[in-house]
Amino acid sequence: MNKESDTPFFLPLKEFLSGGKKVRPALLLIVHDACGGGGNPSPAAAAIELIHAASLIHDDIIDKSTQRRGEFSFHMKYGFEMSILVADFILSLVLDIASMYEDRRVGEILSRASKLMSVGEMREVQVLEAGTPLSLNEYLEILKFKTAVLFEAATSLGAVIAGRPDISDDLGLYGLYMGMAYQIKDDLLDWGSPGELTSLLKEEGLRELLEEMANSLAAEAIEKLDVLGNTPQKDLLRDLALYSINREE
Repeated sequence: MNKESDTPFFLPLKEFLSGGKKVRPALLLIVHDACGGGGNPSPAAAAIELIHAASLIHDDIIDKSTQRRGEFSFHMKYGFEMSILVADFILSLVLDIASMYEDRRVGEILSRASKLMSVGEMREVQVLEAGTPLSLNEYLEILKFKTAVLFEAATSLGAVIAGRPDISDDLGLYGLYMGMAYQIKDDLLDWGSPGELTSLLKEEGLRELLEEMANSLAAEAIEKLDVLGNTPQKDLLRDLALYSINREE
């Protein structure tokens, strides 16, 4: 067996990956173009989406969610065994992709994001199980690790692969701030629902504060785009940062 399509994971994963907005890989590709477009960003963009897919599959198991995107969640359709082992399969694919790039920073960025996402997910599980009031700083740290670091990885990788590591930190921060704003907006739409982190935010006025914070983070993300020239890609990245706080679903 030497082809991914020969494995029992291929078709279930292919079907699962067919849905979703693909915001994270799109960010990588747009940043890559904005930085001049050197190198091949497509494998790294695929790796970003694969890491995101693994996190969603395990999220649904942990949250006992039976549906995603209006359909049965992965573990409901394919079973717990497939859902657990597919993450190992995804890891092998991401490792293969990282090995395609001579620049070791590609693998380092993907590894760091995966590690911190796992930490964020586990911290969320722990605080929800404890059920005790959550401080704003604890909430923001979980959001950063669980969600925003993958946005950061995507936008940083776009610059690195394009041959612009000199601005990868700034563009990584664009992704980080946008990812934070994106997740805060999600949480505001589901404010206080059972099983959500916001149900543990007990301080008065936090909802209004988080609305202001999301707007501020989106603005900070846009400021980080100053390292880019005036291009259609820069305009699109600015519009995506604004979309992260203005969407209604």
